[in-house]
Amino acid sequence: MAMPVVVRRARAGGSLSVPRPVDPPWESVRELYRVLRGITREALRPHGLLLSEYLALALCAPGPVPLKSLTRALDVTPAATTDLARRLQRRRLIRLEPHPTDRRSRLAVLTEPGRRLLGEAKGAQRKALRELGARISPTAREGLLGGVAELLQVLEERTGDA
Repeated sequence: MAMPVVVRRARAGGSLSVPRPVDPPWESVRELYRVLRGITREALRPHGLLLSEYLALALCAPGPVPLKSLTRALDVTPAATTDLARRLQRRRLIRLEPHPTDRRSRLAVLTEPGRRLLGEAKGAQRKALRELGARISPTAREGLLGGVAELLQVLEERTGDA
């Protein structure tokens, strides 16, 4: 059986590098993640948002979120979360409010300008990903979705929190 390969786009000049064997499928998953993050970053750039800022706004959309929860969800340090929250607050995209039951904690609350910007950025990100999806065959898209769903199910069974 032939060994799968990953073709990487070189950073300078945009040329393709020589395919090389990988540890399937994990290297391919990591490469896909890297590329999708780049596509998302590009889609967010015209909206003046970094990926971490976009993710924080999205986490705040359903309702107030304790900063500790943002720290865990974004997998960053408390200091990085504080820095992120202050940037978003300065831009009036969130408000920081005292936690009703924990005096030491604060809640990040999405403002109306933050909700509008999140909607615009989410639309741009989805459009970029739809355009990417349209470039692969329906059969490949279905296979990808099925494989990812099965992998997530296995991971959830294994860890309980995929």
